[in-house]
Amino acid sequence: MMYALKRSTRKSGHSVITTLPPDVMKKLGIISGDNVEFVIKDNEVELRKAAEKKETVSPEFLKMAEEVLDEYDQAFRGLVDR
Repeated sequence: MMYALKRSTRKSGHSVITTLPPDVMKKLGIISGDNVEFVIKDNEVELRKAAEKKETVSPEFLKMAEEVLDEYDQAFRGLVDR
């Protein structure tokens, strides 16, 4: 099923903003504060929920790095003071 919804725009600072109807938010699975992306194709614009950034560093690696930094803290400070 396809249907069109109209919304007005308004100026806010240097941007022009509009609102998203609750039906659109529900269909896209977004809530207030989520990021969205606009995909522009010729004269059409597609609105999507932006992909969430995946954690690029595992919690285990971060824990190990913190332990190493703690262990060698004095040596690192000595290098800075040189």
